[in-house]
Amino acid sequence: MEDNKLTIIYDGEEVIADILFTHYSEVTEKNYVVFQFSDRDEISAAVFVETEGGEGYFEDVQTDEEWEMLDELLENYLGDDQDDEEAQDDESDED
Repeated sequence: MEDNKLTIIYDGEEVIADILFTHYSEVTEKNYVVFQFSDRDEISAAVFVETEGGEGYFEDVQTDEEWEMLDELLENYLGDDQDDEEAQDDESDED
């Protein structure tokens, strides 16, 4: 498995997702993983619970406050990507 991909059981099917970013919240004291399913444009998130030996499992995001925090982080993440693309476009226009 590649470092930026994960396999999830979704609706009884194994699907591949690309990890967009991870985030540790000092407020909730939880680790979050935000990912996009490889075969569609759907983006989701989960809480990563680490167990002994560096392994772990995912739990559902529980509260509206957590989803709001993750939505804000995702907007910032996507905004940064768009800014990077615009900067690259500007540089190629100058050539």
